[in-house]
Amino acid sequence: MIDTTYLRALSPGDQIHRGRIRYEYRIGAHFTRRHANPPLWTDLHEHTFHVTLELAAERPETGLYGLDMVALERRLNAWAEVLPPVLNDCPECPHGTTEELCHYFARLPLEDHAVLLSVAVAEVPERVTVLRCG
Repeated sequence: MIDTTYLRALSPGDQIHRGRIRYEYRIGAHFTRRHANPPLWTDLHEHTFHVTLELAAERPETGLYGLDMVALERRLNAWAEVLPPVLNDCPECPHGTTEELCHYFARLPLEDHAVLLSVAVAEVPERVTVLRCG
């Protein structure tokens, strides 16, 4: 269960910046896995993949913040940890592509008020795949 106590932590009078305000967030994680890209590339090789989620969430008048970034970062890391040592062994990533990984990470459960804007996955900093979501 996702704890959203932070959305009701303050009285509106305690806010420095009053009202409902929409913020955007970036949350990232990295993980090392082996993969291949059959049928074109069949040799297994290792990368440290970097995933970045861009999100938007509204901080309500009673909210301490719009999104609990620490809790979401932990969830993102846990989501990455369940990927098998060879990405191609994941039913959602049979071709081991960054495109498939984007869709995998787009399924991460979020709070109801949060919107996923994009998912970016990189094998190396020079090659980044971005899936625009919202």
